[in-house]
Amino acid sequence: MPDAPVTLEGWYTLHEMFAVDWGRWNALEPTERTAIVAEAQTVLERLAVPGDGHTALYALVSHKGDLCLVHWRRDLEALRAAEVGFARTRLRGFLASTYSYLAVIELGTYELMGHAAGLVKKRGIEPGAPEFDGAVQVEMERMAKPRLYPEVPGGRYLCFYPMSKRRGEQVNWYDLPAAERAAFMRGHGEIGRKYAGKVMQIIQGSVGLDDWEWGVTLFADDPVVFKKLIYEMRFDPASSRFALFGPFYVGMRCAPADLGAALGAAG
Repeated sequence: MPDAPVTLEGWYTLHEMFAVDWGRWNALEPTERTAIVAEAQTVLERLAVPGDGHTALYALVSHKGDLCLVHWRRDLEALRAAEVGFARTRLRGFLASTYSYLAVIELGTYELMGHAAGLVKKRGIEPGAPEFDGAVQVEMERMAKPRLYPEVPGGRYLCFYPMSKRRGEQVNWYDLPAAERAAFMRGHGEIGRKYAGKVMQIIQGSVGLDDWEWGVTLFADDPVVFKKLIYEMRFDPASSRFALFGPFYVGMRCAPADLGAALGAAG
């Protein structure tokens, strides 16, 4: 049986997508809409930096929804508290849930172990030395921490989608030996590195947590980068042979202070 990959885990994540009930919302008096928005803003500002995690709001584009909340927390209890905190606002009564996704930020060790081993060797510690494995583990943890527990990137645009690996009769990712999977992922990673500085990618593992196997959240200041990056990756064998993609959600960062504008509360 092929070896299961070793992964490191960080923030638990929850993406919540909502559609506004525009008929009911527009029927409210402007002063009431303003009051409802003000209450929601206060809650969102508190959730944004709770001390151990982050929450960010995005205004979605297309029929798939109007608003997206992205919560990152240390554990499921804190994630649930964030979810309920927003659910208790009056605004939530005018929103219909259209999609949600639960996962945990995941970092595979396909490449991380190699990078860590290379840094340890540069310090003069060779493989086989008694302290080598321990030094590699320490280096891996040091390198991984900012990627497992990041702040929400400041990019203007967000793109989120779930995905899985194929396991059909002809092509099955989970039948491949670990070394072959690692080779595929190295090639995949080389494409991603070409877009360093243009897009921030957060990979979240959801096996056992949600219906797909991974959730991918991209952040960028230019949304066309999403198209270019994902289009190029579609031609990479890790995607072209093995990837299955779910729905895509694209939105724009919305500060709590801008919630009223996103909902036309003053109109």
